[in-house]
Amino acid sequence: MWKYILRRILYTIPIAIGVYTITFLLFHLRDPIAIAKVHLPQAPLPVLQDWVRANNYHLPLFLNLPHHAEEVRPDGRVHPEFKEKSIFYSRYFLGLKDLITFNFGKDKNNRDILEQMKERAIPSLSVMFPAFVISIFISLFFSLLSVYSPLWVDRTISFFAVVSMSIAIPVYLLLAGWIFGSFLKIVPIYGDPLPAIIVAVIAGLGGQIRFYRTVLMDQKYQLFVRASRLRGATTWYVLIFHVLRNASIPILTTVMMSLPFLITGSLLLEQFFGIPGMGDMMYSAIISQDFPVIRALVYLGAFLYMLGNVLTDISYAFVDPRIRLE
Repeated sequence: MWKYILRRILYTIPIAIGVYTITFLLFHLRDPIAIAKVHLPQAPLPVLQDWVRANNYHLPLFLNLPHHAEEVRPDGRVHPEFKEKSIFYSRYFLGLKDLITFNFGKDKNNRDILEQMKERAIPSLSVMFPAFVISIFISLFFSLLSVYSPLWVDRTISFFAVVSMSIAIPVYLLLAGWIFGSFLKIVPIYGDPLPAIIVAVIAGLGGQIRFYRTVLMDQKYQLFVRASRLRGATTWYVLIFHVLRNASIPILTTVMMSLPFLITGSLLLEQFFGIPGMGDMMYSAIISQDFPVIRALVYLGAFLYMLGNVLTDISYAFVDPRIRLE
């Protein structure tokens, strides 16, 4: 088992480097002076060049080659000191080092990005984690009920699931604002996580119920399920120990792949209900064109997604020991 986990983690390293390289290119292929103009739109050229130098945009892109020490860099200066540096003295490798050491730098207002992430992860988790757990239990319950109930119950649940999927999230947000603002005045709409949790649960139920129902329905007609029922097993025993257990691989996939979104949060929910989480942080960074924050959040989202992939594969091995990484 430990060999399997180690090999799965090692396989992730080249993928992580690839993700970093693509993301790095997206944020660094632009002219450094154009990037400086976003931060200092009214500044003259010398000030823009100072900003480029202060943020290391004057460094070579990938490798520090000899000719870089003899040419005029984007900050308007020649840097002979580059000759004394190693070949890895470049934006790419320095950025990789910063990423490994969790040094995400400063935002436009000179605030530490990592500290902001730590502060904003808790509000995101306070919304997404309860919504995540509640929606899993409710959707699994209705999926099992749909599979082993009379046809009219199955069709009723399927109907409401499809209706739930057909409604866009902004409609749920407006309905929640109307209900909690006009009728259920138990919590404030703005700044309280409860309305956001309820919307997150209801908006996600339809898709989850449809998916889980399809997976469970596929197991319902397997021979081992029929054999178990012929031996006199009760419906709930068959559901839990045969149907649900054998359907656990696709269910685990969706559950584990949802874990990164618990931290990155939901941009729409946090904006509408005034939750100061990671989604709100991303929205504010996009609006203000704060590229260091956007870049850090893109890195975080990509690597959390890869972590979810690794956890998914590891969970497969625990659920079904026959699975091995070959």
